[in-house]
Amino acid sequence: MDALLKDLQIVCEQLLPIVGTVVLIFLCIFLNKLIKLVISITKTVDNLEGTIKLVDTSLEKVQTPLDTAVKVSHTVDNVHDTTVENVKKAQEFINENMDNVKNFINEKITKENNHE
Repeated sequence: MDALLKDLQIVCEQLLPIVGTVVLIFLCIFLNKLIKLVISITKTVDNLEGTIKLVDTSLEKVQTPLDTAVKVSHTVDNVHDTTVENVKKAQEFINENMDNVKNFINEKITKENNHE
């Protein structure tokens, strides 16, 4: 058993530097690709700056019509509320004066019947 452990120690002492070197090479390749990726991302972000400015300008241009649409919407809401209020008042007036309305209609009908 001791002989096996000593043989493994000798093999590991020879393999560890080789494996370490291979790992360092892969690490260098990975870091190189990572640096290229970061540079590429930086260039892409720099190119997008002009596009972002154009989008911001377009949004500023669109804001005015949107403000107008909101004002129109509020105006329509106000007209609707006023209309509903006036219809309720008219309904209340008709309900309160239903007898007068019936008498008026009956008078008109009887006058028409009498004239025939």
